[in-house]
Amino acid sequence: MKGITYMATAITIVMALTGCNEWLDVPVEGKSTSKELFEKGDGYRSVLHGLYINMAEDVLYGKNLQCGLVDFFSNQYNVNVRHEDLSSTALIAAGKRDYQNKDLRPEIDKMWMAAYKCIGAANDLIQNVGGENAGKFAQGEMEKSLILGEAKAVRAYVHLDMLRLFAPAPKDDDGGVYVPYITHFPNTLAQHMKTSEVLDAVIKDLEEARELVKPYDLSTRGNEANTSGRARFYSEFEYGTGIYANRQDLDEFFVGRGYRFSYWAITATLARAYQYKGAYDDTFYDKAKQCAEEIINSEVTVEDKKKYYPFKEERFDGFFYAERPEDARDVRMVDNLIMGVYRDNVRLGLISNMLAQYPRKKAVVAQDQLFIVNTEGQDIFKTVDNIDESARDIRCTRLLYVPDGAYKTNLSVKWYVKENDLVERDKTLSIFPLLRTSEMRYIIAETEARKSNFAAAYKIINDMREHRGLGTSPLAVKSTFGDFQKDLVREAQREWISEGQLFYLYKRLGADVKRDDKSVKPFSKAEAVLPLPTDENL
Repeated sequence: MKGITYMATAITIVMALTGCNEWLDVPVEGKSTSKELFEKGDGYRSVLHGLYINMAEDVLYGKNLQCGLVDFFSNQYNVNVRHEDLSSTALIAAGKRDYQNKDLRPEIDKMWMAAYKCIGAANDLIQNVGGENAGKFAQGEMEKSLILGEAKAVRAYVHLDMLRLFAPAPKDDDGGVYVPYITHFPNTLAQHMKTSEVLDAVIKDLEEARELVKPYDLSTRGNEANTSGRARFYSEFEYGTGIYANRQDLDEFFVGRGYRFSYWAITATLARAYQYKGAYDDTFYDKAKQCAEEIINSEVTVEDKKKYYPFKEERFDGFFYAERPEDARDVRMVDNLIMGVYRDNVRLGLISNMLAQYPRKKAVVAQDQLFIVNTEGQDIFKTVDNIDESARDIRCTRLLYVPDGAYKTNLSVKWYVKENDLVERDKTLSIFPLLRTSEMRYIIAETEARKSNFAAAYKIINDMREHRGLGTSPLAVKSTFGDFQKDLVREAQREWISEGQLFYLYKRLGADVKRDDKSVKPFSKAEAVLPLPTDENL
């Protein structure tokens, strides 16, 4: 829990130093962050934390790019429901991919502006820290490099998502220019670039960032801070490690690496970017696989010579046997989680807002905007061979719930707002997942399938299914990539419920998507590419 405590404290300090978050608006106006923050090394720490605060806002990864708009775009939620369950015209339009809708279009524009505001703040930090004397930082060159590397990773990660939203996927690249890649601050005349050019810039930033954070994250202390999900997110270190024995002397800026762009989070983002580039050059599928395997197979040897495998195992015992969402624990599945941004929902007064999407009981007076998982409309708990697995797959039996008094209203337990165990509630809801080992496993499996190594690909998928309650029902090994892709998509539909990944998967693969009229076809370009703002004001 100390990791969460530190993040909450760090964010409070940022707010105090920067006048209630006003500095986050400054880059849009072309002005730099207050120079007072850059007078000391700790000020750079505060500015870095500010980037993550920005990412965790509702308009970005606190909702819209997490369980909100982007999951409506993917047909994941049922929008053909009673007005009392969903009345937001913007969300209904999002579910129909009617991007020009008068209520939805402003929300899309806000998302774009918030993303580039965050990028502008990252650029301001990069420009300042890059020329700074290492002696200003408590841990010298290592700390300076860590801050610079993380800022570059933020810049790359957010740009990549803007590319995945506002430009065609590489397989559909028409040679047009779509989104800018901004590397200078201020920048008011942004040059829009081709998909391939933006992707190359993303990869360049990530490769540089990974080298910058490596000295700490692969050091003894860095490894000890990452022996498990509990270490990454809650600072629950392993007994016998040096970091456990010397907690009283610990500089907490260097723990809680699950909340920030560590070496492993950057490597995972690189795997995602390399896979995206594979449509241009299939050797990048191999590069993506190499990154994913480096994460899954990573081995940490600590001071007592004991070895740990931070990302090898998946643990679901906290909720595997929990029949009620109130009894479920660790639904954030932190051993499966590489990175997620932090937000203190209690301090920000956001718990009631979250209850509006994920209520415990159906309100008598209509006031909800429910994110109802379209399990029946999408058939996600039936295999592609039409075998119903809903009674055994824990992603259905344990990670979906129906509010008391409701009917056929499946909501994600991942965002359930506990009534009684407030400690567990806040541990869960304060983390907004960005990168999981499940994605890394899917990357490895897909790469094997692209090489016609179908037995190896299905071994990965079936091992994952076994851990999710389907050990007695392995999928049959198919012999074409098209058939494998259908099975992969079906597994991803279950795995990534309310985590903002399905739209990108459908788009990258050109996968079939089931529509409200029961037709099945890939997204058209008009559905796959969001409209650019008419007034970018970068």
